[in-house]
Amino acid sequence: MPANPLRVERYGSAAQFLSDVGPWLLASGAQNSLLLSVVYLLAGDDHPFQEPFYLAAIKDADRIIGCAVRPPPDQLDLTALPAGGASLLIESVAALYPELHIVAGPPESALEFAGAWVRERGGHWRIRHHWTLLALQTVIPPPPVDGKLRLAQENDLATVREWARGYAQETNSHVDVTAFFERRLSRRSLHIWDDRGPKCMVAEANRTPNSVSISGVYTPGAFRKRGYASNAVAAATQHALDAGCKFCALVADREMATPIRIYRSVGYEPLRDHLLIDLAR
Repeated sequence: MPANPLRVERYGSAAQFLSDVGPWLLASGAQNSLLLSVVYLLAGDDHPFQEPFYLAAIKDADRIIGCAVRPPPDQLDLTALPAGGASLLIESVAALYPELHIVAGPPESALEFAGAWVRERGGHWRIRHHWTLLALQTVIPPPPVDGKLRLAQENDLATVREWARGYAQETNSHVDVTAFFERRLSRRSLHIWDDRGPKCMVAEANRTPNSVSISGVYTPGAFRKRGYASNAVAAATQHALDAGCKFCALVADREMATPIRIYRSVGYEPLRDHLLIDLAR
């Protein structure tokens, strides 16, 4: 039986990873934007993650064909991988993290990893989120509404925290949502649609050289169906494009039709599916 020609190459730092793997990821920047933005965040000195980081590429000889990244406490993120590639990661991931709770990526890769992890490590898996990754290069202006987009300020913190609880409950989020929004506020990347008071919020999340991720879109129930979310997303997206981004990306739960409709109405187009899978003992 021929030997598996694929191998896993680990990297000691985000800088080393970007030097070798960055050009490959950027060649399909929109498809890889979620993982790529995390690595660029790790390459800086202002991030919320905890070592040890897992940074790896799967190579066929010296040719990169996929990669995987984990910045604890977040999930292991995968790019699209060839058949057998995700299973090949199990040994090196388990050596660093005997317990792994979440894996995410394109469906084929994430499902292969989850199945291989459970076979080798025990336990079971279940799909927590089935997302759609969308991207945009040109904003389609929505019907205008009263108000305007502004940066969230310190005096918005109580509102942001209250809304964060609602966002976490509605999205079944696996991360500390309040900490996410507080971090975005402190980094001046959280926006409020203000119409005689806050009505909606939207965040500019992690960046790459070519893009920014739009995230954390939330309108309290009392203010929905008034056009605030579509105008907030359109304005935040245009802000990022005006600042030099070539495109913006975001993810939306496939089971939540209203957000996807809003995003598509301002120009976002689906690129691929993205699964987030719980791994449990």
